[in-house]
Amino acid sequence: MPQDRYRRFSWLSDWRGIKSAIGELKGWGYPPQPRLNRDRHPAGGESLDEAWFIRTITDKLATHPALSLEFPFAGQRIFEAPLIGFVRGDDLLLEDYKRIIGPHHYTPAEIMAWQAKNNGVTAPPAEELSVVSFIMPIVPATRLDNAACSDWTAERWAQTRLLGEIGSQIIVREIVTDLMSRGVLAVSPDVTPMFNKKRYPVVGWASPWSHRHMAYAAGLGTFGMHDFLITEKGAAHRAASFVVHLPLRPNRERPTDIHAGCLHYQGRKCLACARRCPVGAITEKGHDKEACYQRVAQSLKYVNRNYHIFIYGCGLCATRVPCEAKMPRI
Repeated sequence: MPQDRYRRFSWLSDWRGIKSAIGELKGWGYPPQPRLNRDRHPAGGESLDEAWFIRTITDKLATHPALSLEFPFAGQRIFEAPLIGFVRGDDLLLEDYKRIIGPHHYTPAEIMAWQAKNNGVTAPPAEELSVVSFIMPIVPATRLDNAACSDWTAERWAQTRLLGEIGSQIIVREIVTDLMSRGVLAVSPDVTPMFNKKRYPVVGWASPWSHRHMAYAAGLGTFGMHDFLITEKGAAHRAASFVVHLPLRPNRERPTDIHAGCLHYQGRKCLACARRCPVGAITEKGHDKEACYQRVAQSLKYVNRNYHIFIYGCGLCATRVPCEAKMPRI
């Protein structure tokens, strides 16, 4: 079992990692979407307000068995307590992402229309939708291990990259399934056949639904030179988001400056993330996504050979930097 030893022949035996990679690139292999309970009125039963989402997500991150590491760190938690925010489905920024990110990026209304069609119901208008976004800060032990690396990612970080993503998708799918059973239309875009990551002409490697950009829209942080989102818990984290047919109130103020938390962009001497990059993909000119992608892709062989899991990763520029675990003081 992976709890007490390494996998053998992980190029073939780590089916979770292989399946996750295929899902990320092609949108294949995810469980069927939950069906909407059309016999239950959405307003009935427990109040599904902002407090319900905060409590539910927080509890799942703290206790869910899918969010723990494996051998040689078996049972250790992957994330600390989350940061959670909400953004209205008709927020103009979300429509503007089609210009900023690209026309391939879905609006909440577009991805929800797909889910509504699957269930034979009328697609709700954007003003009736909300995006629930949350940041999952990586635990100190993992950050410390990765900070000690200078060439390839640490084992804890690699496990976090794989198990953290799979685990976060599991808990979001559970929440979406719960909501659908209550008669509330909901969808997690990154576990649908609509999701795929590929190279686009202008922006390079991108997906049709960006958790980081949804987190910025929800007021959870701003972007750094490394393109990570710098939050009050820093840049060493993973992000998740999903769409619900509920009128949730935004609970955080969104900075107008998308780089408000980055020392370099605010005219302070830093560029620590640039010095951490082993291939020079970060310079004063910004982040070279193609050079970054090539390095991350090369890590698959190293991680598989040394850590016996099928995943790629790096994250060096998010550790041993001033924005690793907090918002730097500008």
